[in-house]
Amino acid sequence: MNSTSVKLTPWDYRTVALSAMTQCAQLVVSLATTGKADKAQMAACLDTLFVLNPDNTGQIYPNLSLFNSGLTAVERSLGPNGMQELGEAVPYVLGMTVLQQQLGKKKSMQDLVRRRLPLLNKSSEILPEDNDDPLARHDIVGLARLYQDTISKLSYRIHVKGDIECLKQQAVADQIRALLLAGIRSAMLWQQLGGRRWHLFFYKKRIRESAIRVRRSLLTLH
Repeated sequence: MNSTSVKLTPWDYRTVALSAMTQCAQLVVSLATTGKADKAQMAACLDTLFVLNPDNTGQIYPNLSLFNSGLTAVERSLGPNGMQELGEAVPYVLGMTVLQQQLGKKKSMQDLVRRRLPLLNKSSEILPEDNDDPLARHDIVGLARLYQDTISKLSYRIHVKGDIECLKQQAVADQIRALLLAGIRSAMLWQQLGGRRWHLFFYKKRIRESAIRVRRSLLTLH
C-alpha cells in the first residue's frame, strides 16, 4: 500500500516518523534478546536511509502498512498504561533523538553519511528469482560500518541490552547498528517536521489520535 493513497496531515507525518523510530527500537530489542526480528519490518526501516532527496515525506515511507507495528506501539504507549507499553524500547527511542541532535551539529559527519549511503544502495542489483529475503537488497555490513565510522564517534552512546549470546553474534550486532542508523534518520525527519521530546509528554493525546487515524486509514484501504 502506497502512502500516497492516504491523506496525511503534516502532524500525521510527524507521527509516522516517530513510529518509524519506535519500530527501529522494537526491532533492536527483538534482535538483542532473541537474535531474530521481522525482516519485512527491518527492510522498511532500512529503506528510509536511501531516500536522500525526497520531493515529499510520503516518499520516505511509501508503504505505511509496514510501519504498523511502530504506529501501534506509539498508540499504546501514549494510552492509559503509559510508556511501560514500550518497555525496553524507550531508551533507544530517546537515545536516537539525542544522537540526531549531536549529528546535526557535525556537518562533516553528515556529509560523510550522505556520501557513503548511495554506495551501499543495492536496489539496482538483480537478485535470483527464488530470493524472497526482503533484506537481500541491503548491505547490512556496510551500514553497520558506516554507523561505527560516524555515530559511534559522537559523545553519546546507546548501550544495547539483551542476551549476551545474541549480542556476540556479528550478524546480529551489524543489524542492530544498521537499525539504529535508520532510527536516527527518522529522528532527524521527526525533528525537521517540528517534533520535540517534550511533545511526548505535553501532546500525548494529539500524537495518539494521529497514530490511530493513520492506522484506521490503512485498515480502511485494505
